[in-house]
Amino acid sequence: MRTKIGLIVAAASVVAACAADAPTGPPFRTDATVRMLMANLVDPAADLVWDAVGTIVDVNGENHWEPETEEQWLSVRYGAMSMIEAGNLLMMDTRARDQDQWIRLSEAMMDAGTLMFQAAEDEDADRVFALGEDVYNACNNCHMLYWIDDADRGRAIDSASGGAAP
Repeated sequence: MRTKIGLIVAAASVVAACAADAPTGPPFRTDATVRMLMANLVDPAADLVWDAVGTIVDVNGENHWEPETEEQWLSVRYGAMSMIEAGNLLMMDTRARDQDQWIRLSEAMMDAGTLMFQAAEDEDADRVFALGEDVYNACNNCHMLYWIDDADRGRAIDSASGGAAP
């Protein structure tokens, strides 16, 4: 009997000690709202990858563009990496709307960004163009559930102008 009580006390002490020593992590600052992240980070990043490659056919013929210089490819990589890291920011406790769909949709944006980053690293314009659809679908799937406001889409929002979380 004493052995059982001794083991229970020892186990409780170990659990209490572990709980007391649990790391709290760095003091993340989440002053920027989801709205602010979308308008000032995610939308501009997506535009960098979507606008990198394209074709317009009009009365003057076909106009095709793709990155040609290291600076232009760097811009695509910047947009892709910004989307990847924005996914991490969106999953932080104070921003995540839930721990199910929101997390999966944020991860889908990160996955699309990762593929886009690799295509830009490889300087593969055809793949960048094709992956634009993956980026669009990741964004659109989330917007179908968690849309912010048409009036703010693509417009920089700061905290003084009503950047409250949706």
